[in-house]
Amino acid sequence: MATSEELFGDDSKYVTCSSDVNGAVPVPDSFKYTAVNVAGPGLQQDPSEIVYSGCDCTLPSCGQHCPCIQMFGPSYTEDAKLVTSSSQTLPSTDNDIITKPVLECSASCQCSSECINRVVQNGPRFQLQVFNTTTKGWGLRAVEKIPKNTFVCEYAGEILTDKEAKKRTDALTGDDMNYILVVKENISDEKVIRTNIDPAIIGNVGRFINHSCNPNLFQVVVRIENEIPRVGLFAVRDIEALEELSYSYWGDTKQGQLDGMGRLHKPCYCEGPNCSGFLPIDASLF
Repeated sequence: MATSEELFGDDSKYVTCSSDVNGAVPVPDSFKYTAVNVAGPGLQQDPSEIVYSGCDCTLPSCGQHCPCIQMFGPSYTEDAKLVTSSSQTLPSTDNDIITKPVLECSASCQCSSECINRVVQNGPRFQLQVFNTTTKGWGLRAVEKIPKNTFVCEYAGEILTDKEAKKRTDALTGDDMNYILVVKENISDEKVIRTNIDPAIIGNVGRFINHSCNPNLFQVVVRIENEIPRVGLFAVRDIEALEELSYSYWGDTKQGQLDGMGRLHKPCYCEGPNCSGFLPIDASLF
C-alpha cells in the first residue's frame, strides 16, 4: 500500500489511510494530491497568484486594527474557531450556509504564519483518516475529537471554467462519481459569482468526504490571495473520535430520480432522519 506521504502530500502529517482495507489505494494511479486549488484547463488565472495587497502589521499576530481583519470584521477567535453571531446560522439540514465573508492574511502580509487571521491556509490540524465505509465507498473520519466551529479541512482541487465543468459532467457514466462543487455567491440581485472546484483528478483530502442530509461539517467561503474563493469545512458541532465526517453537497434533491442527462440520481445512504433519498446535484452542470 502507498505511504501517507505518497497519498496525501503536504497534509500527510494529519491525514492517514486506514490499514484495514487490504492494501487497496483510495485513488486512481492518475490522481495527484494538492493541498490547495490549482488552475484547470482554460483557466486564465492561477488560484495561488497573490493579488491582494497585504497588511504591514508588525506583531506576529494581527489585531483589530489590521486592514485584513477590518475588511469584514474578525473571523476567528484566539483558539482558531470561526466567529459566529446571532445573525449567522449553522444549519445541519439546509444546503444554504449563511456566513459573513472571510478574508485571511496572505503571503503579502507582514504577520507570521501563527497569526490569528490564518486558519484555512494552514491546513488540517486534527488527525483525520480515510477509510472504507460499508455502503458509500471511501470516506473520511475524525481520529480525535474536533470542537464545534473549528476548521477541519479544505475542499480543494482544480478550478474549472463553466465550459470545462459541463464537459466533465457530460462525460460521466452512471457509475462515475461527480466531485465538482459549484460555489455560488450572490453579490446582488442580478450578479452571482460562480466557482467550480473539481478534486477528481487533482485534489485534496476533501474529496473523500461523503454527503449527509444531517452533516457535521459546513462550508465557508474564504479568500486569501485573490478573488478566487477557497472552501473551508468547519465543524457544525462537536465531532467525536472515529465519527465519519460529512457535509451537505450543494445542489437540488427535488428534481426527481433523473439528472439533467436522463441518468438516475445516485441514492443517499446517510440514514439520517431527514434523508432525501438521493444525492444533491447541481442542474447548472448539465
